[in-house]
Amino acid sequence: MSIESWLRARRTVKAMTLVVDHAKMTTSAVEMLSTCIQNAIDNKQDDLKRNFNILEEKEREADSLRRKIIEELARGELPADERVGLMRLGRQIDWITDWSHEASRILILFDLSKMPKHIQEVAAEMCSKVVDCTIKVTYCVQELMDGELDTSLKAADEVERMEENVDMLYQKARKDLRDIETNGIHVGSIILLAQFLDAIENTSDRCEDTCDQARVMAVTLSMKKD
Repeated sequence: MSIESWLRARRTVKAMTLVVDHAKMTTSAVEMLSTCIQNAIDNKQDDLKRNFNILEEKEREADSLRRKIIEELARGELPADERVGLMRLGRQIDWITDWSHEASRILILFDLSKMPKHIQEVAAEMCSKVVDCTIKVTYCVQELMDGELDTSLKAADEVERMEENVDMLYQKARKDLRDIETNGIHVGSIILLAQFLDAIENTSDRCEDTCDQARVMAVTLSMKKD
């Protein structure tokens, strides 16, 4: 199928619009995680609980969008390999939401405000960079759906570099965890903190995985165009 034919099909397949909506919902969920982290640092428990509930609702909405994508693709006109590619793209996007949700579920189980300040700061910075990463993922997906393949590929490369920055912060956080004094801090809370940081890092990993799938699709379509 030529790129022109793919774009014509795109206009008749609602699923492609839903994929972009899904990515935007995911960005919103990760932004809410960042808000939850700041609530936890400031020990604003009521705000944390309220925003956690909002994030949970966004995760449910993202799941609903993914199901709609699959339903639309099943009825669509795209070739089988491209339908599968879009389904995989939607699943990878969903993993970003799932991991941000998992991070928030762990966050409400311990008191981040009682952790050392440098740990709080690195957690907040990690999530801030994941927000930026997710915004770029959405841009990458949007450009792919619009047939702007080169732009989508460049955005995918940027996401990879951004994910590496999160990895570096995660490594720093691990070293900080090693040096935490347990006096006054329950060991169980430290374990939950480690799992929480791991969930944030996994969220950024899923951003990279999503863009890897977008890259495969962009390269494949580019080859068909040629």
